[in-house]
Amino acid sequence: MVAGNSVIAPDRTVVTTRVFDAPRELVFKAWTDPKQMAQWFPPKDFTAPVCELDPRPGGVFRIVMKGPQGEPFNGAEFPATGVFREVVPNERLAFTIEGDGDNPPPILMTGFFEAQGNKTKLTIHQTAETVADYEALLKLGVREGLGQSLEKLDELLRRVATGSTVSVKDRVLTLSRVFDAPRELVWTAYTDPKHIVKWMFAKDWESPFAETDVRPGGRFRIGMRPADHSSEGFVFEGAYREVVRPERLVQAIGDGRVMTATFADMQGKTKLTLTVEMAESEEQERQGYSQILENLAKHVATLSGSRS
Repeated sequence: MVAGNSVIAPDRTVVTTRVFDAPRELVFKAWTDPKQMAQWFPPKDFTAPVCELDPRPGGVFRIVMKGPQGEPFNGAEFPATGVFREVVPNERLAFTIEGDGDNPPPILMTGFFEAQGNKTKLTIHQTAETVADYEALLKLGVREGLGQSLEKLDELLRRVATGSTVSVKDRVLTLSRVFDAPRELVWTAYTDPKHIVKWMFAKDWESPFAETDVRPGGRFRIGMRPADHSSEGFVFEGAYREVVRPERLVQAIGDGRVMTATFADMQGKTKLTLTVEMAESEEQERQGYSQILENLAKHVATLSGSRS
């Protein structure tokens, strides 16, 4: 079977297809910009402290993926290298990738980018050199790993489409997002308990209650639990350190960390910048707070009657 200039071997190829709600130029860039690829290519809870791409035929592909702390990875690093074989902007991309010590086995990864209006259908072929290597890849969970990576790619594309940014420095996570709503409205949604329970949770979680006393020294308590009620969850609580309505809010979390939110007026829109000292892994914090801001954007849109 032949696709473009790539020969596809069905007996040693894993095929994955997904549609993204983003133009194919943005999807293709996420595969060729090292800063973006480092954010989504490693599977769940992994990061990429090193990501180097030279996206042209013969160019080098190099990435170092770092596992989470604790068993079974204990923060171990997994370097991989490869070479770009095909680069057809916004249409097709092919590169080899091989880990140290042939673990995982070497593969040829080929992506086909198909425009579907303002969306993109992405088809990925992961082709092993031998049937034995293909079977080894399946045992290693190559389907599940790529699925986790594509979930992260979807989140990244949503941030790019909404003008969101995420960065980490010295264990401090900073996120920003522009909301198509007045600053006073965003402030209210951020601080009013009846609004907080609509958005202050990550994927597969919910907030059963919220209590706020928005003044310096006032307390806040927000319930957090799995949406399937599989456990009781926990209470996110602390005190307000600074309150400058509707510009700035500083919260001291119960475990000693500090979270700061600033609200900048942008000619009727609002840029929210959130900084928080991280307690968990960078990947967990990045995903969690990105999902929280996505929930906030959806809720604000229902209040303002516009898209955020």
